[in-house]
Amino acid sequence: MSSTGNKTNSKTPSKAQSKTKAKPAKNKQYLKRFVLLMLKLMAVVVLVLVFYFIYLDSKISKKFAGQKWQVPAQIYARSMELLPGKTITQQQVLQQLTALQYQRNPELSAPGQYSVSRNHITIYRRPFTFTDGYEAAQLFSVEFNRSGINRIMQRLQKEPLNFARLEPQLIEHLVSPHQEDRELVRLEQVPEIFKDTLLLVEDRNFYHHHGVAPLAVLRALWVNVTAGRTVQGGSTLTQQLAKNMYLTNERTLLRKINEALIALILDYRFNKDQILEAYLNEVFVGQNYATAIHGVGLGSRFYFAKPLTELTTSESALLIGILKGPSYFDPRRHPERALQRRDLVLRLMFEQHFLNRQQYEHAVQQPLAVVARAKLSNASYASYIDAVKKELRQLDIEHQLRQSGIKVFTNLDILAQQDAEQAVTAQLQNYDQALEAAVVVTEYQQADIVAVVGSRNQIESGFNRALDAQRQIGSIIKPVIYLEALSQRGRYSLATQLQDTAIRLRSNNQDWQPQNFDKKFRGPVTLLDALANSLNVPTVRLGLQLGLPTISAGLEKLGLQRDVKLHPAALLGAIELSPLEVSQLYQTIANNGIHRKLSTLFAVTDNAGHILYQRQDALTRRYAEQETYLLQYALIQAAKTGTAKSLANAFPQEILAGKTGTSSDYRDSWFVGFDQNKLVTVWLGKDDNKAIGLTGGTGALPVFSRFFRQQGVNSILRPVPEHISIQAFSTVTGYPQAPNCVNVLLLPAFSDDNFAATECDN
Repeated sequence: MSSTGNKTNSKTPSKAQSKTKAKPAKNKQYLKRFVLLMLKLMAVVVLVLVFYFIYLDSKISKKFAGQKWQVPAQIYARSMELLPGKTITQQQVLQQLTALQYQRNPELSAPGQYSVSRNHITIYRRPFTFTDGYEAAQLFSVEFNRSGINRIMQRLQKEPLNFARLEPQLIEHLVSPHQEDRELVRLEQVPEIFKDTLLLVEDRNFYHHHGVAPLAVLRALWVNVTAGRTVQGGSTLTQQLAKNMYLTNERTLLRKINEALIALILDYRFNKDQILEAYLNEVFVGQNYATAIHGVGLGSRFYFAKPLTELTTSESALLIGILKGPSYFDPRRHPERALQRRDLVLRLMFEQHFLNRQQYEHAVQQPLAVVARAKLSNASYASYIDAVKKELRQLDIEHQLRQSGIKVFTNLDILAQQDAEQAVTAQLQNYDQALEAAVVVTEYQQADIVAVVGSRNQIESGFNRALDAQRQIGSIIKPVIYLEALSQRGRYSLATQLQDTAIRLRSNNQDWQPQNFDKKFRGPVTLLDALANSLNVPTVRLGLQLGLPTISAGLEKLGLQRDVKLHPAALLGAIELSPLEVSQLYQTIANNGIHRKLSTLFAVTDNAGHILYQRQDALTRRYAEQETYLLQYALIQAAKTGTAKSLANAFPQEILAGKTGTSSDYRDSWFVGFDQNKLVTVWLGKDDNKAIGLTGGTGALPVFSRFFRQQGVNSILRPVPEHISIQAFSTVTGYPQAPNCVNVLLLPAFSDDNFAATECDN
């Protein structure tokens, strides 16, 4: 039994043995569960990554393929047009070339250069897409004589040209609310050496990797760990683009993962040239006060005030070097760092045989010739740009198009603008700083606003007095009254006798007795003398004869677009208009009765040059040519012998027309005048409406004179209209007389039966 029992005991495992055998089984079971769990987790992670990758792919690809940025509208001044016979000086053309940042170079080796020899300027004009199409770079020579341009010749073909023009000056970017500014460039516009150097410095294997370069990342990680700080980046150019366009600058692992994923997507979905072009337009290049400057196109203008295509080797190297850290290598704040960085880029170019030794040594010796920060913005044009913005808001252009880099072509004449600003500054320099000014310059035949000054301090933007200051206009209203009279044929002529005698009226429940400026009465005066000498009492009498509704209708016909309540005192200018509104009235007067709404805009195109808006408002006749001819004759007399006779002293050989205006208590000084082409409205006053002690003749008129001394006068030349002839009028009665009578005035008048005369007054 013992043996049997022993056998039984030997085959039955003990508790300890059972537990030992159970552990491996349980461990295998746990391991199996763990593996299954990990597989599930991995499947979930992979699934999440797949969905996330699909989400990223959709989001990134849609944005990249569509409109990537809100691109500011680019506002251009008028292009300078050159043609034989045009009245323009050699100095004025040189001023424009300087404003366009052309470089003087006798070799004329590239667009954007010019040379000067005696009475010639040879210009290598840049290519440009004008509103009527693209024009390639052009080399031509302009010859001047005493009166202006004598001839224009093509330099290479040596053939005469009937017309040439400079590209318009870029004067402003309308930056988006995001405070990002850029100027888009196409890849084919970027010089090859610039692209090659950029890739040499930023990503040598750009055309060979798939958006991410793992070896570069590991190499940068090793260098940084060894150095104990970040001294090298492993991001490809595509990763930099991904970060700049879609991510923030925070340094986290999650951001780096996202950056890599986006780079892979971009590289898969788009070709290398598309990615490189996007990088060139997206990369941050500097800070212009509160505005971030993006893209090498605008960066070239920001640092060097010229297009990317015209950068020298040293300038290109500096711009590329800055991209590594625009704040750290800012050449304006840290010139030493910037110089070292530029020279490093130049050395790399030399080592890779982009430059020969002579080119390298020349480039490395160049100074950091960056322009002042203010060069990017034209603060002195703020008043004009304000007017442009107001007109733009009225145009029916889609919001998306407005954010895609539209080009706004304006009527701004840079030289006229500068002359208007200088005239204001020079005239007001000895006056109280509280005295303000506004000037509007128009080319009245096409109703183009070519210059606007809204303040005596043109650098400061703010309240634009030229557009928004409504002030009493004084005698500026008188030509409206006299034009209405002259349009009543047979009733009034320039010789019509008006009574300059005391008159008492009831106006606004008060007695009103208008006075002339000198407090004297002259008895009977001709209509011509009353206007030329700005006599108040005859004007009031004439206005009352015509009736206030007639004067109100006259204001509307001349172009006033709002209703003003007239009362007898309004006949002497007790109504408030802005300088722009006054300019609109006189545009119709100066333009022989033909009205057109004044405008700063010529055209608007999209970034590719397709027309979105073209000014097409029609010219409409509001008064007969004969009627405005007679009024202009009186305004010319005002500039010869009347209240504006100082013009005859300033320009004795020229013919100008104009009208002074002074509001009550000397609060406002006005002058509006014109030559053959330009109409200029000048206002002086104080914002608090206090007296300034200046009349229209002593305040605003000298500003007008200074402007035309700088611009040059194109004398008024008006052919006598049909049905107008020189006739004799009695100096006593103002009635028509036979030509052989004594005591007669010879004046232009309607040559019809109403004024026919064969006898003399007794």
